[in-house]
Amino acid sequence: MPTITRCWTRIGKQRVILTPGVRASKWWNWGAVDPVTGRTVHIVHRRRNNVGFRRLLAAISRAYDLPTHPQRHVILFVDNDKAHSAKAVRQLLEKHDQIQIEWLPSYSPELNAQEDVWQHMRRRVTHNHYFQHTHALLEAVQQFHQELEDNPRTVLRLLAKWAKLTSG
Repeated sequence: MPTITRCWTRIGKQRVILTPGVRASKWWNWGAVDPVTGRTVHIVHRRRNNVGFRRLLAAISRAYDLPTHPQRHVILFVDNDKAHSAKAVRQLLEKHDQIQIEWLPSYSPELNAQEDVWQHMRRRVTHNHYFQHTHALLEAVQQFHQELEDNPRTVLRLLAKWAKLTSG
C-alpha cells in the first residue's frame, strides 16, 4: 500500500497519489534485523497471522543455521502483536529452544530496531508511490530486502542509534 506523506510540490499545485482502495489485496512483510551484524531476514506472507510469524522463525533458523549448530541461540525482541503469542508459536518455540522471545513494552516502536528498517523501506519503496499491480509492489519490496542483505553496512547505518546498546 502506498504511504501518503509530505512532499515538495510547486506552490499552488497539489500532488495526486493514487491508492488501491480498501478492497485491494494485501501482503505482510515480516522481518528481523540483527543490530550487531546488520544481517536481515524477511519473508512476505499473505496474511498477518501466526503462520507468517512461524515462517519468519523458520527463515531465522535457516539464516543462522540453527539445526546444524545446536549451541547457537537467537534472542528475538518482539512487540505485542497477537501473532507473536499464538498457541502454535508457543508450541513451536517449546520444541525449538534455540530461539528465545523477549517482549518489548506495549506501544514502544522506538525500542524495536526492525521499525527503523520498515521506516527506511517506506521512504525508499512506498512513500507517495502507487503500484498498479501487487506483483510490482512485491518485486520492489523483494529488491529492497535484497539490497539490504547484500549490504549490511547500510543496515548498520540505519541502526546507528543501537550501536551504543549493543557494543561492549
